[in-house]
Amino acid sequence: MKDRGYAVIRHVFNFVTYTLIGMKVIGADNIPDTGPLLVVSNHASYFDPPLIGTAMRRRLIHFMAKEELFHNPLMGWFLRYVHTFPVHRGRIDRRAVMESFRVLRDGDVLGIFPEGTSKNQGILGKFHDGFAGIAIKSGVPVLPAAIIHSRPLPFKKGPVCVVFGEPIMPPTVYDKETVQQFTDQVRKIVLFMIKKYGGTDHEC
Repeated sequence: MKDRGYAVIRHVFNFVTYTLIGMKVIGADNIPDTGPLLVVSNHASYFDPPLIGTAMRRRLIHFMAKEELFHNPLMGWFLRYVHTFPVHRGRIDRRAVMESFRVLRDGDVLGIFPEGTSKNQGILGKFHDGFAGIAIKSGVPVLPAAIIHSRPLPFKKGPVCVVFGEPIMPPTVYDKETVQQFTDQVRKIVLFMIKKYGGTDHEC
C-alpha cells in the first residue's frame, strides 16, 4: 500500500514540477542507474526537495531534513512517508548519521543540503562538512547538484532548472583537513554550476 501511495505522490510531484513549473533538468546522464549515491545540493526554497527528487526520475532519493519540520504530526508523518528522516542541527546527531549509512549501505540515494537551511537565490552559504565525512567513511560517490531559480516559487518568475554535475569519488583518507578540503571542493563545483546556469544569458 505504501509503495502504491508513494507512486501516486510521485506522479503528482512530476505533474507539478515538469508540467506546471516547467522544470528543466541538465546533466541527467550523470546520475548512476544503480548503487549508493550521495547527492549534495544548494538550498534556496522549501520546493527544493521535490524538485531534485523528481529530477532524479530513475532513482528514489532519501532526504535528511531539519528536525523542526517533524514537530507537526501531519508533516512529520508525510516526510517519513516520502523517505525523509530528521537531523538535529548544531550538534552531532548520531541517529541521523547511522540512518545515512543505512541508506547508503542498502544501495540507495541520500540527499543532503549542506548549507543547513535555505538561502537567498544566487547566494551560496557555507557548507557544513557532515556530508563529506559520511561520503569518505562510506566510500560512495558524491553527485553535486545545483537548483536554479527556485526561490520565487510558488510565484514563478522564470525557468527553474536542476543541474547535475559528474559524480566525484571521495578521498580514501579520513582526517579533519581532508574532510574540509573535500567539502570545499564540492561547494566550488555547486557554485560554478549556479553561476554558469543561473545567468541571464543561459537557458536557465
